[in-house]
Amino acid sequence: MSSATRLPASHLYLFQLPTDLINHLTPRQLVIPPDHPLHPSNRTAEPTPATQDLPLGLDDGRRGGAYTCALTGASFDTLEGLKQHYRTDWYRYNVKLKLQGKPTPVSEQAFNQLVEDLSDSLSGSDSSLSDSDSSLSSSSPSSSRPTTSTSADPSLSRLLAKTTLSSPSPSALDDSDLDSALLAGPKSPLEWFDAPTSPEGLETQYGIHRAALPEAGARKRLLPSKEEGEAVLSELRALQLPEKEGEGGERKWTMLMFGGGHFAGWVISLRPKLVSGSKGGKGKEREVVVLESKTFHRYTTRRKQGGGQGANDAAIGKAKSAGAQIRRHNEAMLNDEVGALLTSWSSHISSSSLIFLRASKSSYKTFFFPSSPLVRTDPRIRGFGFPTKRPTLSELGRCWAELTRVRVGHLSRGELEALDREYLKSIAPPPAPVRKEEKERKEEKAEEQPKLSKEEELVRDRWTRLTEMVRKGRLDSTRTFLDKYGADLSLSGEVWGVLPEWMPEARQTPTLLHLAAAAGQPQLVRLFLDPPYNASPYPYPPSPSPTSPSKVPYDLSPSRPTRNEFRFAFHREPEKWDWSGRGRVPGGLDERVERERERREEEKRERVRAREREREEQERKREEEERRAEEGMREKARELAASAAGGSGPKRLGGGPPMPVKERERAGLSEEQKMRVMREERARAAEARLKRLGG
Repeated sequence: MSSATRLPASHLYLFQLPTDLINHLTPRQLVIPPDHPLHPSNRTAEPTPATQDLPLGLDDGRRGGAYTCALTGASFDTLEGLKQHYRTDWYRYNVKLKLQGKPTPVSEQAFNQLVEDLSDSLSGSDSSLSDSDSSLSSSSPSSSRPTTSTSADPSLSRLLAKTTLSSPSPSALDDSDLDSALLAGPKSPLEWFDAPTSPEGLETQYGIHRAALPEAGARKRLLPSKEEGEAVLSELRALQLPEKEGEGGERKWTMLMFGGGHFAGWVISLRPKLVSGSKGGKGKEREVVVLESKTFHRYTTRRKQGGGQGANDAAIGKAKSAGAQIRRHNEAMLNDEVGALLTSWSSHISSSSLIFLRASKSSYKTFFFPSSPLVRTDPRIRGFGFPTKRPTLSELGRCWAELTRVRVGHLSRGELEALDREYLKSIAPPPAPVRKEEKERKEEKAEEQPKLSKEEELVRDRWTRLTEMVRKGRLDSTRTFLDKYGADLSLSGEVWGVLPEWMPEARQTPTLLHLAAAAGQPQLVRLFLDPPYNASPYPYPPSPSPTSPSKVPYDLSPSRPTRNEFRFAFHREPEKWDWSGRGRVPGGLDERVERERERREEEKRERVRAREREREEQERKREEEERRAEEGMREKARELAASAAGGSGPKRLGGGPPMPVKERERAGLSEEQKMRVMREERARAAEARLKRLGG
């Protein structure tokens, strides 16, 4: 049995929870702070249609009916009249506005005016009322009231598009819609519960999959947060397995997977059996009890192209290749095999409490055929709720363990509140649009900023030029520039070379020394550390946060030569600065010793390069000698061949025909030399053919 079909006994099993635990679980509640816009104290209650003023076009006569529309305020004496009202474009238009968060209701007169303003009239409508007819009919509530179109008309869509409906905002919904739709909690396949705090102060949360519960997993729309949690908890308590085996009847699941030419399915019992753990493990493990299992595989997927053959046929037409015909045949065979298997499992499927199915919509015909035991509207059928891999029995076991294992979390109260704040931030109403007056006031404030004088612009230009020269490592230009304009740039003071605050570089590199070190310019670092500048290697300005201290120039240095300049200065003037403390320089370094070491390393590298060059020269000479030897052997072979061709009669003992000329030429050559001679002959023959073609 695969390890994926086992669950350690130490893990909580969904249908065998301890009684003392399940009795003390409480649903996880979404905490809304009082200052949040969605808090009930910050949401203004909207007047109900029964108490608010009637919109334009509805008079007091319509209040007297026995049946009143809660959205539009229209009143009717008969239930049939109210039902007809629900089919009108006027009512549907108000529903759309309500869903989009727009002010409602729009009166019938205003709606008719909007329709008349369209370029095209409502086609297919029954009859529309004029203003006089509307007023007459409204004065007589007992009469049958003609309405606007009761057919689904495309003009309604055009009217909605013309009004530029925006997406619904939570602030536009009433309290009941807000509680049920938004405050049901983050949409998740898991339902979380809180356990009482332990004496040690440890808070624990338990999460279960809704898909594993028949009723909670079948709900397409969640209940409000508290009601949903209570419903899931009560259902979970009712589904706990009795202690004695055999009581309450056998409960089972059917799990099916299909895709890529693979099928895997089984019927399992919800009461697992305890088995001893793996080698070296302690305790026991829960193992799934498999009642039926089967896997199929056929070649149906188009390799390196993706998708099955049936999907490709539906998209671009039937292919006529041999591979397409094979795949098409295999798809039909696989569908027949799966259908026959489902028919043989009819009794198990009908008695299963849940049916898990993973298949694409294009594969539904494989499972929902006329005589299939599966029905698409069956509330027991559902997906797994999490990603799955290739259909195999081990993957089914993993999915079973995933669905039935209870998650355990240990989040503190502060971490839970942080999660709630993140979720509430995602559903909070959008900020109010900036009014035209505020926008103009901001523009005026921006225009009121003082403009720079010519002297200030000149100073800014010089600072920009200086930082550019430092960044590019222009030593002579930087020294000349500082001698000429250093006094004008305020480079003297407690800390030399502080960049002005308006420069973007000042945040990461607050001084010229920082900038030179970060740019990897050792010559400029030496210039700034030595007289007359004597720049301080300390961080400036002080760090705004103790958790993220400012970096000193030594920390910003990206290369070894740049870092060595700080160590050279440390050795030259050890008492001038707190090099090893605030400057974080690891230690002084004698420049003469370091230069000598670098010189020796360079000599060593040069000797290695010289040996490499000598080795390459020897290799070249050896190849040249081999080439000359081969050329001499070929020349000797040609001479032997010429002398042999000048004689007559047999040249071998025993008589017989003479040896061919080419064989005599290659008589004393090795195999490698013979191959080279043959290549040269082919090359000369090719050149001769090209000459003949060119002539």
